[in-house]
Amino acid sequence: MMKRFLTGVLSIVAGTALVLTSFAGACSEDAGSVNGPPAQETPTAAFRGPSGTISETETVPESDPELEPEWIEAVATAYCPCERCCGSWALNRPDGIVYTASGAEAVQGVTIAADWSIYPPGTVLFVEGLGEMVVQDRGGAIQGQKIDVYFESHDDALQFGRQNVRFYIVNE
Repeated sequence: MMKRFLTGVLSIVAGTALVLTSFAGACSEDAGSVNGPPAQETPTAAFRGPSGTISETETVPESDPELEPEWIEAVATAYCPCERCCGSWALNRPDGIVYTASGAEAVQGVTIAADWSIYPPGTVLFVEGLGEMVVQDRGGAIQGQKIDVYFESHDDALQFGRQNVRFYIVNE
């Protein structure tokens, strides 16, 4: 039993000696430094890990409710310059250019029609999934919280169809 005890003690002493030797070797690599290893730069903002903890060096801006956009829910439809979408207006296209009720040239990805009593011409709306769009047109069926998105082709307008969207006013 004493032999086992001495073997255990010797193993502990040998392990401790190995650990101390490895520390001594690590310190000797930085032998040129008088005050130990060189200091590392501390980042200005700490890493936010999965725990969501934030260090004292990081500042989190408080959200200002007045700056948050007010989302509006609406029904969006689509139209194109064809006769089925625009009726008799489709037959009156000077030089083939599609002009909107505001006088602007209709552009896919920009032009929308809206109720001008709510959203006057030139109002910029951010439509979720579409981006910023400009109210440039109006239509008889576009009243209240409805918008009509302009497309160059009837197939694209049909594909968009009728859907519920959310948007907010960027500027009026």
